Amino acid sequence: MNSKHLLFLAAIPCLVAPLAAEPILRVYDGTTWKDLDQETWAKFPRTEVSGKARDGIEKKFSGVAMAEILKWLGAPQGETLRGQEMNRVVLLTASDNYQVAYSLAELDPAFRQQNIILADQVDGKALDDFEGPRMVVAADDLRHSRWIRQVKQIILTRATAPTP
Repeated sequence: MNSKHLLFLAAIPCLVAPLAAEPILRVYDGTTWKDLDQETWAKFPRTEVSGKARDGIEKKFSGVAMAEILKWLGAPQGETLRGQEMNRVVLLTASDNYQVAYSLAELDPAFRQQNIILADQVDGKALDDFEGPRMVVAADDLRHSRWIRQVKQIILTRATAPTP
Protein backbone atom coordinates (compact mmCIF):
# COMPACT_ATOMS: atom_id res chain seq x y z
CA MET A 1 0.00 0.00 0.00
CA ASN A 2 1.49 3.36 -0.98
CA SER A 3 1.59 6.53 1.11
CA LYS A 4 -1.40 8.09 -0.72
CA HIS A 5 -3.63 5.21 0.37
CA LEU A 6 -2.39 5.43 3.96
CA LEU A 7 -3.05 9.17 4.06
CA PHE A 8 -6.58 8.62 2.72
CA LEU A 9 -7.28 5.88 5.28
CA ALA A 10 -5.97 8.07 8.08
CA ALA A 11 -8.34 10.88 7.03
CA ILE A 12 -11.51 8.75 7.03
CA PRO A 13 -12.23 9.07 10.79
CA CYS A 14 -12.05 12.85 10.45
CA LEU A 15 -14.54 12.76 7.59
CA VAL A 16 -17.10 10.56 9.28
CA ALA A 17 -16.74 11.68 12.91
CA PRO A 18 -19.79 13.70 13.96
CA LEU A 19 -19.08 17.32 14.66
CA ALA A 20 -19.64 18.06 18.32
CA ALA A 21 -21.88 21.01 18.97
CA GLU A 22 -20.00 23.96 20.42
CA PRO A 23 -21.21 24.65 23.98
CA ILE A 24 -22.57 28.14 24.56
CA LEU A 25 -22.67 27.71 28.35
CA ARG A 26 -21.37 25.35 30.99
CA VAL A 27 -24.03 24.43 33.55
CA TYR A 28 -23.84 22.47 36.78
CA ASP A 29 -26.89 20.77 38.26
CA GLY A 30 -25.38 20.13 41.69
CA THR A 31 -23.72 16.87 40.72
CA THR A 32 -22.76 16.97 37.04
CA TRP A 33 -21.40 19.52 34.56
CA LYS A 34 -23.32 19.77 31.29
CA ASP A 35 -22.86 21.73 28.10
CA LEU A 36 -25.75 23.81 26.83
CA ASP A 37 -25.26 24.02 23.07
CA GLN A 38 -26.89 26.12 20.37
CA GLU A 39 -29.21 23.29 19.30
CA THR A 40 -30.62 22.98 22.83
CA TRP A 41 -30.80 26.79 23.19
CA ALA A 42 -32.88 27.01 20.00
CA LYS A 43 -35.47 24.58 21.45
CA PHE A 44 -36.24 26.71 24.51
CA PRO A 45 -39.37 28.90 24.35
CA ARG A 46 -38.41 32.53 23.81
CA THR A 47 -39.64 35.40 25.92
CA GLU A 48 -39.27 39.17 25.99
CA VAL A 49 -38.95 41.68 28.81
CA SER A 50 -38.66 45.44 28.73
CA GLY A 51 -36.32 47.30 30.99
CA LYS A 52 -34.06 50.29 31.22
CA ALA A 53 -30.63 49.44 29.94
CA ARG A 54 -27.45 50.80 31.53
CA ASP A 55 -27.78 53.91 29.36
CA GLY A 56 -31.19 54.65 30.95
CA ILE A 57 -33.13 53.97 27.74
CA GLU A 58 -36.08 51.55 27.78
CA LYS A 59 -35.26 48.55 25.57
CA LYS A 60 -36.82 45.20 24.71
CA PHE A 61 -34.66 42.21 25.57
CA SER A 62 -35.39 38.73 24.26
CA GLY A 63 -34.04 35.35 25.21
CA VAL A 64 -34.94 32.43 27.47
CA ALA A 65 -36.52 32.64 30.92
CA MET A 66 -34.07 31.46 33.56
CA ALA A 67 -36.85 29.17 34.82
CA GLU A 68 -36.75 27.27 31.50
CA ILE A 69 -33.01 26.73 31.71
CA LEU A 70 -33.33 25.54 35.31
CA LYS A 71 -36.15 23.19 34.31
CA TRP A 72 -33.87 21.68 31.64
CA LEU A 73 -31.19 21.38 34.31
CA GLY A 74 -33.59 19.40 36.54
CA ALA A 75 -33.98 21.98 39.30
CA PRO A 76 -37.01 21.60 41.58
CA GLN A 77 -39.85 23.93 40.57
CA GLY A 78 -43.40 24.72 41.59
CA GLU A 79 -44.74 22.39 44.26
CA THR A 80 -41.44 20.48 44.54
CA LEU A 81 -39.56 23.65 45.52
CA ARG A 82 -40.15 23.58 49.29
CA GLY A 83 -38.58 22.40 52.53
CA GLN A 84 -34.92 21.51 52.16
CA GLU A 85 -34.97 22.61 48.51
CA MET A 86 -35.48 26.24 49.57
CA ASN A 87 -31.78 26.77 50.22
CA ARG A 88 -30.93 26.29 46.54
CA VAL A 89 -29.16 29.14 44.78
CA VAL A 90 -28.16 29.82 41.19
CA LEU A 91 -24.68 31.24 40.75
CA LEU A 92 -23.93 32.87 37.40
CA THR A 93 -20.40 33.63 36.23
CA ALA A 94 -19.35 36.07 33.52
CA SER A 95 -16.33 35.80 31.24
CA ASP A 96 -14.44 38.23 33.53
CA ASN A 97 -15.37 35.98 36.52
CA TYR A 98 -17.88 38.50 37.94
CA GLN A 99 -20.51 36.47 39.79
CA VAL A 100 -24.08 37.04 40.93
CA ALA A 101 -26.47 34.79 42.81
CA TYR A 102 -30.23 34.37 42.79
CA SER A 103 -32.25 32.18 45.10
CA LEU A 104 -33.92 29.40 43.16
CA ALA A 105 -37.31 30.67 44.36
CA GLU A 106 -36.63 34.09 42.76
CA LEU A 107 -36.44 32.34 39.41
CA ASP A 108 -39.51 30.13 39.86
CA PRO A 109 -42.78 31.34 38.28
CA ALA A 110 -44.76 29.70 41.11
CA PHE A 111 -43.12 32.16 43.54
CA ARG A 112 -43.02 35.39 41.57
CA GLN A 113 -43.80 36.95 38.24
CA GLN A 114 -41.06 36.04 35.84
CA ASN A 115 -39.00 38.82 34.41
CA ILE A 116 -35.49 37.40 34.69
CA ILE A 117 -34.17 36.09 31.41
CA LEU A 118 -30.94 35.07 29.79
CA ALA A 119 -31.06 37.42 26.84
CA ASP A 120 -29.28 37.07 23.52
CA GLN A 121 -31.01 39.98 21.75
CA VAL A 122 -31.90 43.60 22.44
CA ASP A 123 -34.41 45.47 20.28
CA GLY A 124 -34.37 42.59 17.77
CA LYS A 125 -30.59 42.50 17.31
CA ALA A 126 -27.92 40.22 18.76
CA LEU A 127 -26.25 41.61 21.87
CA ASP A 128 -22.98 43.38 21.14
CA ASP A 129 -19.61 41.98 22.19
CA PHE A 130 -19.58 44.06 25.39
CA GLU A 131 -22.82 42.54 26.73
CA GLY A 132 -23.16 39.28 24.84
CA PRO A 133 -23.48 36.79 23.57
CA ARG A 134 -25.76 36.19 26.57
CA MET A 135 -26.70 38.48 29.44
CA VAL A 136 -29.01 38.12 32.43
CA VAL A 137 -31.70 40.79 32.40
CA ALA A 138 -33.62 41.29 35.65
CA ALA A 139 -36.13 43.84 34.43
CA ASP A 140 -37.57 44.72 37.86
CA ASP A 141 -34.23 45.23 39.60
CA LEU A 142 -33.73 48.90 40.43
CA ARG A 143 -29.96 48.59 39.92
CA HIS A 144 -28.10 46.67 37.25
CA SER A 145 -25.69 44.87 39.57
CA ARG A 146 -27.33 41.53 38.77
CA TRP A 147 -27.62 42.17 35.04
CA ILE A 148 -24.61 39.99 34.45
CA ARG A 149 -23.18 40.22 30.94
CA GLN A 150 -21.14 37.69 28.97
CA VAL A 151 -22.50 34.76 31.00
CA LYS A 152 -20.29 31.70 30.66
CA GLN A 153 -21.61 29.35 33.34
CA ILE A 154 -24.59 28.63 35.55
CA ILE A 155 -24.24 26.66 38.78
CA LEU A 156 -27.16 25.28 40.79
CA THR A 157 -25.95 24.76 44.34
CA ARG A 158 -27.00 25.05 47.97
CA ALA A 159 -26.48 27.89 50.41
CA THR A 160 -25.29 26.20 53.58
CA ALA A 161 -23.98 27.66 56.78
CA PRO A 162 -20.39 26.87 57.69
CA THR A 163 -19.81 24.45 60.51
CA PRO A 164 -18.96 26.38 63.71
